[in-house]
Amino acid sequence: MYVEFNSTIVESKDIKDTIEKNTEFKVLKDMSKGSKREDILAFNLSVAINTLNDLLEDENNLKDLTEDELFEEYLSLAEEIAMDIEEYVPDGAVLDIKAYKWDKSDDGISLVIIIAPEDINDLKLKDIMRKLITQVE
Repeated sequence: MYVEFNSTIVESKDIKDTIEKNTEFKVLKDMSKGSKREDILAFNLSVAINTLNDLLEDENNLKDLTEDELFEEYLSLAEEIAMDIEEYVPDGAVLDIKAYKWDKSDDGISLVIIIAPEDINDLKLKDIMRKLITQVE
């Protein structure tokens, strides 16, 4: 799927490849068409628990956290490091990221990321995210 950002045409496959090559994230699915919009890119991502543990061990003793606390730490850290993807998206794009699941079979945290033109309003972005999260759950 192709999307225009500030007069630059971007293919979702190129962004997917860039994410996988330059970050700790694995793209599980290109959700761009599922958004039913022609002006955004959306991906279902996963980041390995081991990667998050390496980052968390610097700040916390993981054994002191309950499973619920650890889950919350994983979600917030996954969203935080996903913001690094911003440096690989086209100029004039904004990100919305939502971690939603600890996939124990894959041993990773699953996220949805939306890459949208900066002129899209926050309310519309949140509505799109709500629809995409419903699709992956």
